[in-house]
Amino acid sequence: MTDTVTFWYGCNVVRHGDIIRASIALLEAIGIRVRAAGGAAYCCGTAKDANLRAAEGMATRTVEKFNALGHEVVTWCPSCHMHMEHFMQHEVPRAFDLAHITERLHRHRDRLAPLLTHAQPQRVLIHRHLGFREVPAADRVADLLRLIPQMQVLEAEHVAPAHMCSSLARVPEAQREANRALVALARAERADTVVTVYHSCQRLLCGLAADEPFGVINYVSLLTRAMGLDFADEYTEWKLAGSDEALIERIGPERLARAGEGFVQSEILPELRTKPRR
Repeated sequence: MTDTVTFWYGCNVVRHGDIIRASIALLEAIGIRVRAAGGAAYCCGTAKDANLRAAEGMATRTVEKFNALGHEVVTWCPSCHMHMEHFMQHEVPRAFDLAHITERLHRHRDRLAPLLTHAQPQRVLIHRHLGFREVPAADRVADLLRLIPQMQVLEAEHVAPAHMCSSLARVPEAQREANRALVALARAERADTVVTVYHSCQRLLCGLAADEPFGVINYVSLLTRAMGLDFADEYTEWKLAGSDEALIERIGPERLARAGEGFVQSEILPELRTKPRR
């Protein structure tokens, strides 16, 4: 191992355990010791932007925890990364370096490349957003995917507004237009796969695979598959289940009992029933 980082995966990605596990596996594969931190205990405060006192309190607690750990913080979520740079560190000065995961993986792609031995013969189109200007994440993802044997990264670019789909979803018609443009380009380019860079894009777009001739996969899943690792994307499997009965079966009785059937019916099924806006 070369160094230790705190992998700050944030709050919203917890729906996607496969993304968290795949990200940690990739960081460890390039020789980095990982301490994972996320969830409500490490909130960036962006969910409370309308209440600056609450947001300030969350930001202060999180920065103080990271300062105490003393490691570089590697971010996953673009909202967390931007919030740290533009808000959090001005409340409590940070005593750690900050990097996005795409920066760390791209910096050490020479270590990653020899591990990508499982060919992935497919044409992939990267779903880009233009709002996360602090980090050229999509360009780095494209470079990383080109390391995978038999993967063709299509040069045609789709650029959506905002910094990821969860912020775009607040303007339904804008999201519809962006999704329609993405689908039209993926069809025209005969893409086998639309590759998402962020978790909310994966969540809000994965349902396209139900009736389009392409899949929707996050880039970390493609990289770990090329390493011979497969972290099941249960969220997408649930989204494509086709019926409430099939979905309940996939969740399974043990998890259903643990979460509570009422909670699943009122909070989980409505989200999984929702199809991408087009």
